[in-house]
Amino acid sequence: MSLLSVGFIIFPGKIDGMILSFIVGLMFFIFFGISNINLVGVTVLILLFINADDVVSGDMVERLKLNSRKLIRCSLSNIVLGLFILVSFAAFNSPAIKSFKNMEQLPTSSQIFIRTIVEQSLGGQLEGTSPEQREAVLSQVTGEVMREANVFLKPYFEYIPPALAFGLFLVLWGVGWVFIWLSVFLGMLIYWLLKRFGFFKIEEYDVKAERIII
Repeated sequence: MSLLSVGFIIFPGKIDGMILSFIVGLMFFIFFGISNINLVGVTVLILLFINADDVVSGDMVERLKLNSRKLIRCSLSNIVLGLFILVSFAAFNSPAIKSFKNMEQLPTSSQIFIRTIVEQSLGGQLEGTSPEQREAVLSQVTGEVMREANVFLKPYFEYIPPALAFGLFLVLWGVGWVFIWLSVFLGMLIYWLLKRFGFFKIEEYDVKAERIII
């Protein structure tokens, strides 16, 4: 993310922005393969990168003095969003998440959760019963609740994979500010090193500006 944000500064222009997005998209295809949903993800990434380039280029033109922190920061939201979308699509295509599509019933861990709820709900009504009776009642009620839940949820099991992928995206986006500020810090360091070793230099030039006269 830091390298990409610095790349938008050093190589401004729609062509260069598209080249950066193509490089990222190509790496994504190499690791996760080409599919319809992956093509959609890379297309969204390209559009976000083009927009990021417009933002950075416009900011550079309008500034009298280049500020590396602000220039890096203004492109990172689009970069982070695009990469998080690709990560979510990759997760959606993973065997681990796709296996949920063929589910016939809730996992065993759900039974433990339901039993806990049943025990808390019926605990007061089972006072005075023997441990064997208590266990029989709890097992019977838990089993019945599990059967009813499986019957009710079975038509919706096929929607679990996209729901999990979208949930992953929301979690990543929720902590996205961490990636953004770490990338800003590293990006400023990369920017300074490139400038320090003469990869690029900053020069002043005269510009014409517009103003309104009444």
